[in-house]
Amino acid sequence: MAIKESVNNLTIKRAKFFQTVQVWPLTDDFNYSGWLNNFKTKKDKELACLILDFFMYFSSQMVDKMFLSAIETAGAKLAKLIPNWSHEDFFKRCIYSYIPGETPNISDSGFNFARKLKEVVGIPEERLFDYSKIPEILDTIGKPTPVILVDDFIGSGAECSKAWNINRFPYNNKTLREISNSDNHIFVYAPLIVNYLGFKRIIKDCPELFLTPTHILGNEYNLFKPECYCWKGDIKLYNAGTEMILRKSKEIGIPSTNGRHTQDEKGFGMQGLALKFEHGAPDAIPSFFYWCQDNWTPLFKKNYVR
Repeated sequence: MAIKESVNNLTIKRAKFFQTVQVWPLTDDFNYSGWLNNFKTKKDKELACLILDFFMYFSSQMVDKMFLSAIETAGAKLAKLIPNWSHEDFFKRCIYSYIPGETPNISDSGFNFARKLKEVVGIPEERLFDYSKIPEILDTIGKPTPVILVDDFIGSGAECSKAWNINRFPYNNKTLREISNSDNHIFVYAPLIVNYLGFKRIIKDCPELFLTPTHILGNEYNLFKPECYCWKGDIKLYNAGTEMILRKSKEIGIPSTNGRHTQDEKGFGMQGLALKFEHGAPDAIPSFFYWCQDNWTPLFKKNYVR
């Protein structure tokens, strides 16, 4: 395992630079120095620096750019499926909504991104609808309609599979899948980022739903896979890094549930991702990034219930 002696200093310099040019937020929102101070030995701190270098933070400007790209990609798909598609159809023909979480609520990321459609893309407010209103609106339109569903991140794909195949609308007692099949509506799901785990599940469970993410993350972004970019192809570095993450997680009381708990040591579904959007972080990340207690300083704040 070869780690350069200067890795700590280089990481600190980069972190300070990223905050200075506002690629990263201010310390109150992204406390890299406090988080690094959790690691007391030289070896642990060097490994933590590698992980911090690997961590992906998406500012609001980056999110907006990816969001525009996701909508454009959805439009490219619709142009292949609808012979007379034109750019104006984004504003006059499509309707927009989102996939709800396991327990739908106003804080769902999809709900928040539906609002971004108006602010970032310029979609008229009258084309934006709450998920619960989808079948009623489609019945009111009365003809095959393209529906674009938006979100920031798809992890395991479980929420989408459930919404598409199982959840029934009180309005007509149909699922999204049944609505799509019976009335020839075209549904496109356009998230910013999807984990390959979720991508495969949606392709398998929801074949009628067209998935057009901006980015797909494979095993090379999972900290608990040897091929992860963080470990630079060094199996000794991988073993040392994952051992350190799991050891520290155990010390501070983080659940070890093989990915079943949303605050699992490897992240929900053992996805092991190291990423955060300015507006929030998914459960796919190991919770030692955000765990908060007297003897542990989180890298950033994330709402959770122990």
